[in-house]
Amino acid sequence: MFKIQHIFLLVIFILYTSCVAGEVGSPESFFSVQYENDLFTPNGGDRYYTSGLQLTSLKKTKPPAWLAEVSNWTPFYQHGKDLSLVQYNLGQKIFTPEVITASELQQSDRPYAGYLYFGVSVLSRFKRAENYSIGNQFEITFGIVGPASFAKQSQTFVHKFTGSDAPNGWDHQLSNELALGLSYSRFWRFTRSLADNLSFGVNPQVSGAFGNVYTYGAGGVMIRLGSDLKRDLSPPNIRPGFPGVIYFEGGKRSSWYVYLGFEGRLVLRDIFLDGNTFTDSHSVEKEPLVGDMQYGYVYMFDAVRIAFSNMIRTDEFKMQKERTRYGAINISFRY
Repeated sequence: MFKIQHIFLLVIFILYTSCVAGEVGSPESFFSVQYENDLFTPNGGDRYYTSGLQLTSLKKTKPPAWLAEVSNWTPFYQHGKDLSLVQYNLGQKIFTPEVITASELQQSDRPYAGYLYFGVSVLSRFKRAENYSIGNQFEITFGIVGPASFAKQSQTFVHKFTGSDAPNGWDHQLSNELALGLSYSRFWRFTRSLADNLSFGVNPQVSGAFGNVYTYGAGGVMIRLGSDLKRDLSPPNIRPGFPGVIYFEGGKRSSWYVYLGFEGRLVLRDIFLDGNTFTDSHSVEKEPLVGDMQYGYVYMFDAVRIAFSNMIRTDEFKMQKERTRYGAINISFRY
């Protein structure tokens, strides 16, 4: 098992570094760190979706030929002449039941599970006017669910370092399973000036994902109020969630906005609730309809954007005792 974990981690690391190696230093490159954790909530407990970390590299360039060809197979994706971006993600997600100190299997609560993944996507803005724009994103993600995701080691190390309760139920986590997923998002951005340095914006979006980890359809809207809203679309998120983009335009002065977003999802497959696809594992009965409410604050200055977010999610499975809540911090840099 130890060898499987380290070989898979090495493969993902090599792929990620080889894809982004030529990007740093370019004036049209971006790098982002997204950290999501239920620690950033009023109760501060470890439960359900307990941690997510994603590193993202993006470049303003035409997609590689193979990625452009694959995206052409997607009937909805539109390549845009106005703005073309290529993005690479490397991330890890951790899920636990509500009580992490128990060592026995908790049949009525969600399984322990970890997910280590690598994703590549192409984004474009294919229509732009004075007060609105339309863009879309197509992404391919592959990874591994199970012990090879290093979720047990990650959570155990952090809890030992911080003096928190030890997670004792990882012997019951989902088994190793290779993961492959495709996702598509289309987003609209409408803005209207209210005063000299104050604008109002509405960002509708629809998205969908297909694969053995997630299969769902979603739609939502985000409302923003602040200054210079045309500099970006919305703060980044780790899927599933409102699809943000780490790209933002430069500006000579700082800008800010507050936002409130809602998304609803029809969930057909969630491996972290349904259990392993090809082997028997712990599972719970999921809720087919899930809703998110997200709110936060974004501040941009020079070549840096900082975003603080909070998420409240409706019940994801039948026996869930509390709603899923977590906070997020994102820092994005423009090179």
